[in-house]
Amino acid sequence: MSATVRPITIVVPVYGDLPSLLECVDSVLANVDLDRNALLLVNDVGPDADAIERALLDRIDGVAGARYERNPRNLGFVGNCNRAATELDTSDNDILLLNSDTITTPGFLEEMSGVLHASDTHGVVCARSNNATIVSIPHYGRVPKTPRTIERTAAVHSALKDRLPRFSISPVAHGFCFLVRRELIRSYGLFDEIYAPGYGEENDFCLRVNAHGHLSLIANRALVFHAGSMSFDGEKRMALRSSHEKIVVSRYPFYTDAVQQYLWRDIDPVDHFADAMMPGDDVPTVFLDVDALEGGRLPADAERIIDAARERASATTARFTLSVPDAIASAAATRYRGLTVVPHSQFRSLHDIGVAIGSPDSSAGQLLRLNRSALRWMYVNADPAHLRRWDRRDARGESRTAVLDLLSSADVVVSGSDRATAELRDYLDAAPVSASGSWSIVDGLSPEGLIDAIIGDAWTRDVDVDRLRTRWFRFARPSANGSGTTPSEPRLTRLARKAQSIAPVPTSFARRAVKALRRRLGR
Repeated sequence: MSATVRPITIVVPVYGDLPSLLECVDSVLANVDLDRNALLLVNDVGPDADAIERALLDRIDGVAGARYERNPRNLGFVGNCNRAATELDTSDNDILLLNSDTITTPGFLEEMSGVLHASDTHGVVCARSNNATIVSIPHYGRVPKTPRTIERTAAVHSALKDRLPRFSISPVAHGFCFLVRRELIRSYGLFDEIYAPGYGEENDFCLRVNAHGHLSLIANRALVFHAGSMSFDGEKRMALRSSHEKIVVSRYPFYTDAVQQYLWRDIDPVDHFADAMMPGDDVPTVFLDVDALEGGRLPADAERIIDAARERASATTARFTLSVPDAIASAAATRYRGLTVVPHSQFRSLHDIGVAIGSPDSSAGQLLRLNRSALRWMYVNADPAHLRRWDRRDARGESRTAVLDLLSSADVVVSGSDRATAELRDYLDAAPVSASGSWSIVDGLSPEGLIDAIIGDAWTRDVDVDRLRTRWFRFARPSANGSGTTPSEPRLTRLARKAQSIAPVPTSFARRAVKALRRRLGR
């Protein structure tokens, strides 16, 4: 076991849930060198305080470096953490606040310490987890509503941790496993009591110290499992979270946008596409994007391909998402049952492979949607004449530029004939880009043949991480024509979020009632 850069005091705030607490303590005893570091358990005198005290004292009996304290009265999570870090622990150690419903893994502490002290500007570090909002891995899922289990997180993290950067810079660090430099606590205090009994305090701290130049980071190679939502019951939790988020936003108006910018621009693509880089099943997820309409309807070529996709769509063969202009999204959803239909303004899903269909042209918006939604890209070369002919270019040449960008980043280029492939290769010899993906032929570009190619070998091709990062960070930025980098939030979702912030308890009740009704209706 390697050593931490500086000794660390691990503070575990204690309130209830004895089984989870003991599991947490056991994992710390197994994975932390307590000859160098320290464990401080602080009982905040909850309803079962005496039973918990007896169990903890028995658990750490004879363990050097482990210490138990009991507050004279209940202080709440914020007060408990503050007392532990500023009064009970008088050492020069860095402080790790570790939730009592966590399970640590070997080497987590040494890795977090290494990240914290990799630069003097590093102020706060948290680990990766199965249940920790923006630091969860995998963060996005290929199949919506699939549970992110401890087993799934462990498998994905083990496979990808060495392909991720050692750390990521984020606006805030998650409080479930929160390592802070001791000097920051001395200079700026710890948590603001306005957030008592809990929720929002760690975000406030991160943003407060960031104003003094200190960064919050995610240690991508450290893993700590987290049960989550154990401190408060559902309605109380929602009310606290809502009211305290208002305080954070009032103090730091940029907070919400900063988190979105991290998730949409700054996150590493291996992190974003983790669930697709190590899929949990052998059923491909496919993103079909139609960029523009012809006469107010889908292009005929696109309709044929979509029909072929619908024939093959099933939970055991392939899952398709169809992205279409907002104007026809409702009609398309009715027509193409069996496919998930999303308007361009609301794309948010994750897929193994994506393809632009139905048009020889592309746009910056299409590049953005593909970049965000698909780990791999396929370019369909129906006829390179649209690239060769000057009379088919738009005035500013933006469509040609977008096509060349799509070609240069595509993992697979599919043509309908050897001649079409040769013509495109010849054109690209004189163009300012090169297509480095693989080339294949689907005779005549038949819709059925194209779909079979997509859900055949194309979706499992190895991913070049360097090329992926180049593509990701190139197209995650705002386009020259000013198109945005995030989809607009659906109106109903926006209204629900507003209602939640105004009246969290009634809104939570209404949500449960709607879910119950939908279950009764089988929807």
